[in-house]
Amino acid sequence: MKLGERDGLAQTEAMARRTPWPVGLALALLACGAEDSTPPASDGVELPAEGLEDTALAERYVQGGQELPSRATVVALTDRLGMAAEKVEQVGERSRLRLTAAQLRERLWRYDGLDSDAREAMALYTQVADGAGDVVARCRAMARRAQLHGELAADAARSYRELYLALEAFTELPDDTPDAARTEVESCTRDMRARLERARAFRPTGPAWQALQRKGAHLARTAALPVPSATASTNTAPWGPPIGADEQVVVVPDAKLVKGPAKLEAVQPYNDTDGARLVLKLDQAARYSTGMLAPDPKSGRGHRLYLDIEKTKRGKGVGRTIDVGGGLIQRVRLGKREGGTRVVVDLAAAANRRVFYLPNPFRVVIDLARPRAAVPATPTPSSPTPMASVRRITLDPGHGGWDAGAVGPTGLREKDVALDIAHRAAPVIAGELGIETMLTRDTDVFVELEERTARANAFQSDLFVSIHCNATENGEASGYEVFILDPSREADRRALNAVARENHAHRKAPRAMDVRLLDAQITNIAAGLGMGAQTRGSRALAEFLRQATKSSLDTRYPGIEDHGTKTAGFYVLVGAAMPAVLYETSFISNPGDESKLGTADYRQKLADAIINAVRAYTRK
Repeated sequence: MKLGERDGLAQTEAMARRTPWPVGLALALLACGAEDSTPPASDGVELPAEGLEDTALAERYVQGGQELPSRATVVALTDRLGMAAEKVEQVGERSRLRLTAAQLRERLWRYDGLDSDAREAMALYTQVADGAGDVVARCRAMARRAQLHGELAADAARSYRELYLALEAFTELPDDTPDAARTEVESCTRDMRARLERARAFRPTGPAWQALQRKGAHLARTAALPVPSATASTNTAPWGPPIGADEQVVVVPDAKLVKGPAKLEAVQPYNDTDGARLVLKLDQAARYSTGMLAPDPKSGRGHRLYLDIEKTKRGKGVGRTIDVGGGLIQRVRLGKREGGTRVVVDLAAAANRRVFYLPNPFRVVIDLARPRAAVPATPTPSSPTPMASVRRITLDPGHGGWDAGAVGPTGLREKDVALDIAHRAAPVIAGELGIETMLTRDTDVFVELEERTARANAFQSDLFVSIHCNATENGEASGYEVFILDPSREADRRALNAVARENHAHRKAPRAMDVRLLDAQITNIAAGLGMGAQTRGSRALAEFLRQATKSSLDTRYPGIEDHGTKTAGFYVLVGAAMPAVLYETSFISNPGDESKLGTADYRQKLADAIINAVRAYTRK
């Protein structure tokens, strides 16, 4: 049997194992013709000899001209291509290397059926799709990523949705796109149209289809805009257009909707001049739609955002009008609407917005920010590479007040350790690095998880570091690790335990958590926020923090285990408008780690690690 036939058989068998036959058939129809193994043309950039050999070999594997070797060999090859891409300055060649690595990893998945390979391929496709440079590579990466989204979830409807959005992103190309590239993109988009046509039965209907069309139209409008430079401001979260645009978005939460009416229990504004967050707390999940209203001079109304929540009534303790003032949000008005409640947010000025929900307990979060111009990075005399623009950083000492966090065998409390480390790091970052630094809490007080991120966004931070201590039930694990929110990667088992512990900071305990479901929901929410560029910044900061921790501790505490950079669905990272990490400094549940955490010297070295990681990030 030829290799191409063997790969196709393996793909079909893997689909059959993972999905019910109707969905598997639909996914197969969507995948038909999806294999685009032609690597984009080289930009003429010279690679080292070993880089050329790796690229040529990988392209032969991708095209099916050579049988795949062992799994370990293929994984090592894709890793080398990824590292080579990081060293190449020309963005087109960088995209080509990453796309080839992604295609190779995807082919390995289609043969072996290991989901970790598909997720690695998706991460590489995301780097290409969300990066600057080669428009042809971006189109191919978006098409392949869309297909993988649905296949991994065994959901043909998701494949349809992702393919639709990928196609809309290439409806209009920038004016300076070369003719040759336009021709290649036309070929890419023709393939996507054909695959969508074959799966029309899985197209959404009603409000979901209208919402998808609106989102696609927004992507089409913004596709012709210049892609931000890799050295521009790190504050690159995908905020929506300024208030006043005629757009409505309908959201059906990925949670069970009960038949009875929901109750709006609290409205919590976190207000500042340049940014604000409004959190609406409900006693259960509810469908909602959101839109924007332009100023109406006749009625004296300025910029407004509205939120219609279906089958929801106002709770007894929630007033009809909440005057906020002193910031971007002026007031919040609540009124009855047919079948539910309308929430209107009156603003002091035009603003960008993001609206999303958080589960368990169910909350709708509205983030608002005045438009902020990107500040280009500036070269320094000591380094030919431009510095990433980092003007402000937020340090977030975990827990506080009534929430002690994890407690060690002898009573050492996580909240005290985290605050002490933050107090040691903050003045040095501000004084020596010249970066404005804010702490989400400066004393032993409790701060809601939603408010921590709100404060960082309102401060318009360029980096966010949440400081914690890890814990396990048996107290055996020790060492440090760093978490980020990466929608393309799956959390491991112990990461899920951390999710349950760190997300449970509420006086009124939420319903019992299905931790895997919770993590999946938060990951899906993050994916919907479009965190490509932000995730890359978070991963870079996490790697610098790990390296700095090792260097700082090795001088006095050699041999401490580095558990690596992991991903998990932490509430405090969702909605952060900047690269954000959660730093688990050590396992306070381990007697040895607790003993070290109790000393000023060890805490200072952990603070030094944060300082040096920020310093390294500004020079990347």
